[in-house]
Amino acid sequence: MTAALVLGLAASLPAWANTYRWVDERGRVYYSDKPPLHAVEPDVLDRQGRVLRKSRPPAPDNNNTGVRDLARERLDQALLSTYVNETEIDLARERALAQERAKQASLESLLEQARARKARLEGEAGTRGHTGRMPPAGLSQALAESEREIARLETLRARSANALREIEVRYEGYKRRFRELKGLPAEAPANGSPPTVGDVKP
Repeated sequence: MTAALVLGLAASLPAWANTYRWVDERGRVYYSDKPPLHAVEPDVLDRQGRVLRKSRPPAPDNNNTGVRDLARERLDQALLSTYVNETEIDLARERALAQERAKQASLESLLEQARARKARLEGEAGTRGHTGRMPPAGLSQALAESEREIARLETLRARSANALREIEVRYEGYKRRFRELKGLPAEAPANGSPPTVGDVKP
């Protein structure tokens, strides 16, 4: 809107009237002798189109509430589009647990083999020590590598144990949220404590 048009609009108003100017979410500019009914705070202009009071920008949303709400809405939609009922959630949980348990069993087997190898190397090193011979550098290196492999496998086994617990918690959260979205009564846990509602991530 041109300055001449703004001045013309202002001149057509009563002598005591101010002009209000604001911008909507699409960037369109509005002028009126009445403030907007919505929450937008307008600029206030005098009869010559000069700004008497500048609108204050909205306070920044430091908590990103809108972003979180949108993300939660998308997660809810994904949950409802993925599962038809709670039985499907239970089946998905059992599949995830079975895969992680298979990984854990493989790690246990590898860990057993690594420990057996270390025991053989230590036996060989001990035999050489009893005869007064120094173990070759290759044997010492193999022992060090064996210890590192055992430590690595133990770390992976601990992560797998944590993953099993996380799967249980995650799918329990899915079921709670699914019941909320479907308007079903909350299912009391086995220990009798009230269920807690947490963020779920399908």
